[in-house]
Amino acid sequence: MNEKEQKIKKAMKNSAASLAIDGHFVTKEMSDLVYRKLKGEITHEQFMAEALRMASNKDK
Repeated sequence: MNEKEQKIKKAMKNSAASLAIDGHFVTKEMSDLVYRKLKGEITHEQFMAEALRMASNKDK
């Protein structure tokens, strides 16, 4: 894992911990999506479409 990936993983871990304190939890699917966006593997539009799909399916 290179330095950029390490920084991304650390930031995501800290963010998940902050959310957990407030009673919100990050799923693996959510984490994977954010990681792919931060690494530049997907566009902002792809990220938003997938996040909307996840949010829409959450209540089903």
